[in-house]
Amino acid sequence: MITLFFVDTVSAGTITTSAEIITIPVVVHVMYHNANENISDAQILSQLVVLNKDFRGNNADRAKVPAYFAPLAADAGFEFKLASMDAHGYATTGILRKYTKIEFFGTDDRIKSSVRGGDDAWDRNQYLNIWIGNLAGGILGYTSTYGGPADKDGVVIQYSAFGTIGSVNAPFDLGRTATHEIGHWLNLLHIWGDGYCGDDQVADTPKQRSSNRGVITGEKFSGCEANAHGDMYMNFMDLTNDAGMFMFTAGQRQRMRSSFEAGGARRQILASNALKISTLTAPIEQPLFAAFVSKIAVYPNPASANIIIELKGMPVSGLHTLIIYNYLGHPVMTQMVKGNECLLNVAELKSGVYIIKADNGLVTKFVKN
Repeated sequence: MITLFFVDTVSAGTITTSAEIITIPVVVHVMYHNANENISDAQILSQLVVLNKDFRGNNADRAKVPAYFAPLAADAGFEFKLASMDAHGYATTGILRKYTKIEFFGTDDRIKSSVRGGDDAWDRNQYLNIWIGNLAGGILGYTSTYGGPADKDGVVIQYSAFGTIGSVNAPFDLGRTATHEIGHWLNLLHIWGDGYCGDDQVADTPKQRSSNRGVITGEKFSGCEANAHGDMYMNFMDLTNDAGMFMFTAGQRQRMRSSFEAGGARRQILASNALKISTLTAPIEQPLFAAFVSKIAVYPNPASANIIIELKGMPVSGLHTLIIYNYLGHPVMTQMVKGNECLLNVAELKSGVYIIKADNGLVTKFVKN
């Protein structure tokens, strides 16, 4: 997996040794230009299953760790759940979907900015932000700088390397891109220390010359230092295929968990309310901005896949937000509109009646077949 932004070495004080499980609230921003990129809820949930197995050491392929490294393999003590409450106290699914005119995203963080065709980050002190999109240049994912700007905090994953079903493509079809990138988000370096025979700041990972690729078996010696069994190429922080990585070490566990100690960059997330159950739904009846739109037209209506939303009377240079609510008033999609028309893929929505609200307070309905 290619990571363009590397985490910095920090001093996090006392190392966490508690057996307590740390649960991380997750919000997934799905940015799609075509229907294939608008990955299903099932594909997203398949990734959560992988993360919860990999970070607890319950992945079945952990049994493939060679006997000489097996004593070092560890349960990192993290679990991941989709957020159930947003920053305003309203109920959320933890999954946001937005159509974008951007065909390919790079590593310039455009995907993290609503005004640039992406979607803004939620508060990093309450959520792990994961952006899903079509990344250019064969990049599988990248991670923000540890302790860097709040509005850039989180991980970005190629839509075809997220989860284990749906749009995923071999050999990165087992969800390990997200495991690797979230390892960086939790302050792990690449196992080779991001330098020739570098230091990853973890004592129980042997030094190696550089990254490994593909799927490797047996002992491999890269010649950095004398050690009995060579590279730990099956570590999640190397760059092998998904099928070739299946362990964190006890030292990596300590380093990740130190992020939640006093002074650690992830400390505040321990007090997050994002996993609480909210009975509040986002209001849809009050206008938010001065009206520009005289009428919202939706066609076809009813629809099964794509709808066109036309905002008659809106200036073509304007940038506005549409929010799609189910009939219970729960927000299910958000769409930025530049001008007065947009295409919205609703194939993943369940059948029923939905409400579209423009940011001037005007609402209309459409029926999903």
